[in-house]
Amino acid sequence: MFGSAVKSRLAVLTLMLLTLVALAPGHALAADPRSDVATLNQHAQKALTEAKAGDLAGAGTDYAAFDKGWGDIEDGVRDASRDSYRAIEAAMRQAVAAFAKQPPGQSEVVAALQTLVDQDQAFISGATPPGSSAPSPAGGTMTMAQLVTQLGLVHNQAASGQYAEAAATMKTVEDGWLDVEGQVKTRSVSDYTSTENDMALASTLLSNGSPDALTVVDHISSRLEPYEAETSYGIFDAFIILLREGMEALLVVVALLAFLKRSGNGSKQGWIWMGAGVGLAASIGLAFILQAVFSRAVNPNNRELLEGVTGLVAAVMLVYVSYWMHSKSSAQAWTKYIAQRTTAALATGSLFGLALLSFLAIFREGAETALFYLGIAPAIKTSDLFIGLAAAVVVLGVIGFLMVVAGVRIPVTKFMAVASILVFFLCFKFVGAGIHSLQVSGIAPATAESYLPSSDFLGLFPTWQTVIPQLVLLALAITVVVHGRLSERITNQQPPLTTAPAAS
Repeated sequence: MFGSAVKSRLAVLTLMLLTLVALAPGHALAADPRSDVATLNQHAQKALTEAKAGDLAGAGTDYAAFDKGWGDIEDGVRDASRDSYRAIEAAMRQAVAAFAKQPPGQSEVVAALQTLVDQDQAFISGATPPGSSAPSPAGGTMTMAQLVTQLGLVHNQAASGQYAEAAATMKTVEDGWLDVEGQVKTRSVSDYTSTENDMALASTLLSNGSPDALTVVDHISSRLEPYEAETSYGIFDAFIILLREGMEALLVVVALLAFLKRSGNGSKQGWIWMGAGVGLAASIGLAFILQAVFSRAVNPNNRELLEGVTGLVAAVMLVYVSYWMHSKSSAQAWTKYIAQRTTAALATGSLFGLALLSFLAIFREGAETALFYLGIAPAIKTSDLFIGLAAAVVVLGVIGFLMVVAGVRIPVTKFMAVASILVFFLCFKFVGAGIHSLQVSGIAPATAESYLPSSDFLGLFPTWQTVIPQLVLLALAITVVVHGRLSERITNQQPPLTTAPAAS
């Protein structure tokens, strides 16, 4: 098996790899965003020329080419200039609305395409977008819940026949959409595309005073409502974290007590309990300190950034924890681990050493638990968090009673094997959810594909930046397991050492 130094290097290398992959551009050797827009703008210019000549069909074909290529470069444009990104997106919605009219009006199509070309050229030259406005109402950032509420207002205004007011509110929705579109795009490409198209259609229908706008607005609302619940973690995740960490701490304490009893030092078991109690209190104190520090250091508006950073840190820690548990998955390895550390403490002749050993065992698990919960706290409902914690405490209490009082022995090998699988599941999910949060916050790019899998429970999101690190993590896990099996098989096949007979 690998030594501790190798395990530490493995964790560090994994962190570096996950970070590099997560923050890597969506396209290899991606060009400068302005060059990308300059290339794509040729389609818009050609469409404008055709529209001025009265060839609206040809203009529609070339605009469709622009729209198709925009999806590949829009992340780079957003990162370079959010104002220009908003302006180009608004111009595109105007173009879609102009083409959607039956029949399309030449003057409206020409005006929309001219605006698009002007916005493209402004971005290419680094100039301020023509006619740029505030990014969102009151200069703030719109949340998904606020966006859905605004859509409800659009519906009520249109239903009352106030189409001009509804069209103005829809403009606010379109502006606010740019603040939340990442939440949709990195989860469902089809929902993202349909929403963008429907927003353009709704604006057109509202401008024309058409009652059909109500149906389109309702479709947008129903499609976006599920994204109001941004929880990425649930009761099971909260339960597993405390159960796994608590079980490992419990196993350490019980193993220390048993070793002292077998070695004739049963009278010194009180020091183990004292160290465990202090370690538990210190862990709880650390949890409050970390929560206070992060709540002051991080702007509440950057919730996704906090979730992403802490999630990836927790994932790297889980890589190490999972491997540690895998290396101790045999009863022989576990017994050796406990015996070495207890013997070392007894060898000093200091009872304080036993308490310190127990303290460190509990505090290490408690510190890990605090960091793990800090990683999921921004993305879990408070009720789910406390239900998961309560369930884990009850289960740990029952198991602790059975082990300490009733003397029931837990099969270490099976526990370590199952626990390492659960830890890997959490690590896998932390990686996906962490990178996804960085994508939503705009820190990491997102190259979404409709054929990639998506699952909130597993932390799967349809972007290459989340899928590739998870595949790398899966490959590392398989490598470690296969290496362990091969090493075990080789060890079992080696014949016992025998003393050669003396020569006569």
